[in-house]
Amino acid sequence: MAQSKSMLVALADIRMALKLKMVKWSLVLSAAFGPLMTIGLVAGPVLVFTGPELNLMIAILMPMAAAMLAMFSVIPATMISANALVGEREQSTLEPLLCTPLTDRELLWGKTLSSVLICGAILVLSTLASTIGIAAVLLGAGKQLIIFPDLPGLFMLAVVAPIVLFAVVSLMIIISGKVQRVYEAYQMSGAIILIFMIPMMAPIIFSPSGVVDPSMIWMWNFVSFLLAVVIAVVTWAIAFKQFNRDSMVSLV
Repeated sequence: MAQSKSMLVALADIRMALKLKMVKWSLVLSAAFGPLMTIGLVAGPVLVFTGPELNLMIAILMPMAAAMLAMFSVIPATMISANALVGEREQSTLEPLLCTPLTDRELLWGKTLSSVLICGAILVLSTLASTIGIAAVLLGAGKQLIIFPDLPGLFMLAVVAPIVLFAVVSLMIIISGKVQRVYEAYQMSGAIILIFMIPMMAPIIFSPSGVVDPSMIWMWNFVSFLLAVVIAVVTWAIAFKQFNRDSMVSLV
């Protein structure tokens, strides 16, 4: 029953968020650009390079493609969760929401699910579209088949990205309760994405002479994983404390 109540809050949140052009464009661009850029990054070199040059390009671009696809899937979450509190206040729906018989925890889970459902779907569909698209392009061109994602990339997309998603949502919910306007929350979302982008892109940035060491990819993947876990645990603890009617009444 609690899950169904939270789902109702999530669906209402999604409808409210989709009324905003910035959110709708964020969803469209993320869903489209993520797979298109991934297909270009991975399949493009196979069509152009051969031999050692091809192996070098694939070693560099595979982790970059997985990290980029993960980021494109997470970016819309910052837009949706930014509306969690300040968006409700701007649209004069916060007071009716606080008068519902839902518990504070049900409200919080509902706000979280609104971002997780959409972005989780984008993550899964984008990964499938990228995998199928790369295979179709290479087979159609009669070139060597490249499997995407590789094992480190699969870890990034299946393990790291979902935890980053929850961490980003909880952090944005906290920010949404502190700022005065929803666009202030949007502006801060870029900095949040950069926090996670740095360790994700570090194998490329810190590789000497452009040669990517597979062990470095795994190391930075685990750094991203641990960073996301720490941020998620801390921010969820703060969110559970902050997301209660006594504190939210002051926002009305």
